[in-house]
Formats: sequence, structure tokens, C-alpha cells
Amino acid sequence: MKIIKLYLTIFILITSVVKADSNDNLIEELHNGGKLIFIRHAYAPGGGDPVNFDLNHCNTQRNLSVRGKEQAKKIGNFFIKNNIPIDKIYSSQWCRCKDTSLIAFNKFETKKFYN
Repeated sequence: MKIIKLYLTIFILITSVVKADSNDNLIEELHNGGKLIFIRHAYAPGGGDPVNFDLNHCNTQRNLSVRGKEQAKKIGNFFIKNNIPIDKIYSSQWCRCKDTSLIAFNKFETKKFYN
């Protein structure tokens, strides 16, 4: 739970009301499925990418640290522990996002979210 509160921003689009101060209600709503969940990538130190980064080459981007990889594992474990169903995982093209998806959920589909 702490990882969710401290390191992630989750936006949930749901039809029923969930009180933000009730983790049990939130988990129950997620457990019921039918939600869209947005998760920012795990910890990747710094801000932005180097000037000449290339989406096709991870070594030119800001990537997950060891701490970020541990966070990604905790994200996946949270979903497993709470039996939260996962239908599809979409990731942006940045390596830190794809790595978070792969480590947390062991699957993802890359999407281009910009023009």
C-alpha cells in the first residue's frame, strides 16, 4: 500500500464513487474490474531526457534505477496480492515505461500517445 501512496499517481475512471481516503474501497473497486488505471513509470532519477535521446535506444534515455526496478516489482505484487484483474497493459515508447510494465506485469503493448 505504501508504494501506491508514496510513488505512484493513479487516476481511476469509474462509474461509482470511491472515497480517496478508503484504501479498502479502492481495492474492492479495482478488484471488481472494469476500470482504467494510469500508472506513471517507476523511479527513474533525474528529469526529462538528454537532448539527443532516441526512443529506439535505451542507453540514450533516462532509465529505471535499481530502486525503480524494485518499485515496479512492488507494483506488480500489489495487483497480484489483491487479485486485481488486468486485461491489457499499454506503455508509451520510453524505455523506463516499457521496463516498468514488463517488470510489474510481465506484458505490455507499446502505444504512441503523441503525434
